[in-house]
Amino acid sequence: MRKLASLTGLAVVLALAGCGAPDERRAEDPLAAARALVPEDVRAAGKLTVASDLMFEPMEYVEGGEQKGFEVDLAAAVADRLGLSLEFVQTAWEDLRPAVISGKADVVMSSMTDTAKRQEEVDFVDYLNVGSSIVVRSDLAGVETLDDLCGHAVAVQAESIYQDLAESQAKRCPGGRSLRIVVVPDGKIAVLAGEADAYLHDYPIAVVAADKNPKLKVVGEQIEAAPYGIAVAKERSGLRTAIQTVLFQLFRDGTYDGLLKKWNITEGGLKTGAINGGA
Repeated sequence: MRKLASLTGLAVVLALAGCGAPDERRAEDPLAAARALVPEDVRAAGKLTVASDLMFEPMEYVEGGEQKGFEVDLAAAVADRLGLSLEFVQTAWEDLRPAVISGKADVVMSSMTDTAKRQEEVDFVDYLNVGSSIVVRSDLAGVETLDDLCGHAVAVQAESIYQDLAESQAKRCPGGRSLRIVVVPDGKIAVLAGEADAYLHDYPIAVVAADKNPKLKVVGEQIEAAPYGIAVAKERSGLRTAIQTVLFQLFRDGTYDGLLKKWNITEGGLKTGAINGGA
């Protein structure tokens, strides 16, 4: 099913390109077909509005007043191919999907994992494969796995896959070694403040945080790698397909690989461009 989903948008664009004679099909520009699928209100505005919680270096963050990160660069490449400018709008995590559903933003790009539960609200175009990591205080020993978190306080972000992981693990902890879940906006801050012993976050973000702060360390292996997705409102299938088509072009022309190398996340490369490929 994932393979079929990954080809859905491309099939639509090829169908559009196939309406003319053979010579016309060869001359058809996939990006022109993608631009034709962009909703009229987005074309009229002349920009792609992206809701994002800009606090997850190296994916999306603000430094010196400048918006930076892999997703910022990828969104800029997508917008450029669609003939649009780009606007990233700082949005609290819990408000990201509502922003797209209500039409306040065109898409979400914010290190958001594509999950079956989230697919009930929005559609995703997948572009990266990332596992979760455990980050602990550097002086904490004996923690390598989720099981080892039993008996500790673990910070997680609300409505995140980390909260789901922690709640699932808490149910497996033996009596006398309960896992206490601390729901906070930023797990890193909670651990550094002594409010928790560990926090869960996506691997590339966790590595950067630990590299920049000697009081933190990443332990164990990546957990349950899953795709990040660009979230689009379900009724905006044209925009979803346009973005997917542009992604295929970025895969082909080397732009995507170049951005992976720039931000040192080549291990997360994912070139399916799947629609709702998460589980």
